[in-house]
Amino acid sequence: MAHLVAQSKLNASTIDILNVIRENASLEYQSKVPVVSNVDDIVKVGQIIYGTPSFQNQFVSALVNRIGLVLANSASFNNPYRDLKKGVLDYGELIEDIFVGIAQVVEYDPSKAESREFARTFPDVKSAFYKVNWRVMYPITIQDSDLEMAFLSNGDVAGFITRLIDSIITANEYDEFLLFKYLIIKAVAHGKMHPIAVNGSDLKSVASEFKATRNKTKFMKRDYNEAGVRNNIADEDLCIFMDADFDAQFDVNVLASAFNMDKADFLGRRYLIDDFTTFDNERWEIIRQNTIIEMKGETAQNGGVIEPVTDEELALMQNVKGVMLDEQWFQVYDKKSIMKEKEVASGLYSNYFYHNWKILAHSPFANAIVFVDNSQTIAPADNFTAKVTDVSTVKGVSVINVLADDSTASFSPTDVQYVQTEALTEDGVAVQKFGSYIVPKTALEKDYVMSASIKGTAYVTATAVNIGGLTQGTTVTFQKDE
Repeated sequence: MAHLVAQSKLNASTIDILNVIRENASLEYQSKVPVVSNVDDIVKVGQIIYGTPSFQNQFVSALVNRIGLVLANSASFNNPYRDLKKGVLDYGELIEDIFVGIAQVVEYDPSKAESREFARTFPDVKSAFYKVNWRVMYPITIQDSDLEMAFLSNGDVAGFITRLIDSIITANEYDEFLLFKYLIIKAVAHGKMHPIAVNGSDLKSVASEFKATRNKTKFMKRDYNEAGVRNNIADEDLCIFMDADFDAQFDVNVLASAFNMDKADFLGRRYLIDDFTTFDNERWEIIRQNTIIEMKGETAQNGGVIEPVTDEELALMQNVKGVMLDEQWFQVYDKKSIMKEKEVASGLYSNYFYHNWKILAHSPFANAIVFVDNSQTIAPADNFTAKVTDVSTVKGVSVINVLADDSTASFSPTDVQYVQTEALTEDGVAVQKFGSYIVPKTALEKDYVMSASIKGTAYVTATAVNIGGLTQGTTVTFQKDE
């Protein structure tokens, strides 16, 4: 079960902090440490606490674990996307995302009533599972001498807490920001979002495309999500991501109008990102190497493995101008936020370790659209190669994801749309525009000519391909359909 946690801030004075710690300490601590009633009592209480090792441990532990983590919610750098998290997972390590499609419809026919009366009509229910796949730790050392300095004046205890916690929480918030950026980059680069071409040099045209797309996403469509289910984006769930430079080119009122929103509502749904083409891989690599958690179950989504962000993926983001999605697309949950301590008596210091675990995933059922600049006029490529990026099997049905390689041609992989042919339809093979082939058991051994288009130019494979037999890493070559 997941729940949301309200944000809070530490507004207490040093006197309040000392008395709250005393109220929750052991009976021995309460009997020896007096209540602080004025500023003059602070130094006296500090001498008692600092001079008694057991009291010192209780005091620092309470500072870090109780009051320090309250202060965490008002860190100096807050992840700008923190309100898109889904809450805290109390029990277990797995979240099941259930999507229930709209009910079937049949014509009214009294002659069929007898056969329908006791017939079973099953709802269209799909599910995906997300597992805890982010486990990191932030260490910090507290020296005994630091504690002694905290009792010199009225504000020093609060300042002491701030110094202890600020570096940890700021680091955690920054890493959380990277998590959201990671999800967006990976999804766009691997064809998990529906691409829409815009002319980035004509802002009026871009705004018009924004408006048209937003109008369409209010209706139930299969086009805009990875799973191909009928879904829409409600006004209260709309999220718009734009990089800082592109956003600066627009008047806010123009953008608000483009998304059919007033200015205040638009600003509440717009999320700025520094850019789509850079990523802090130096920090990410340290985290990634220690955050590989194996997924169990063939229906699990998003792999469960934190991958590197490659130069090739960042290159694919060069033409991205914006992202529009349902906030349910982000499936980010907090699982564990806890501080542990270890006293090092020989060095007169204590080590504290802040553990933070999360679920990091995206929903295949939520709509997500990426706007890609196509302002450059280019000649159609004679051919292109598509690489199989992922293969999964669920109850005998294979899902094969392909992504075009533009290293030898002047186009973006998001320009490629894969085509549903009549032969594929007859055998129950479903093709999603962004490059997912869903192949049932009955078609796994058959060969098909694969079709695609790039900005109106048609492409096909030179020979029939056993789509169901493709494996991760293999390539398929498309050539212009003359």
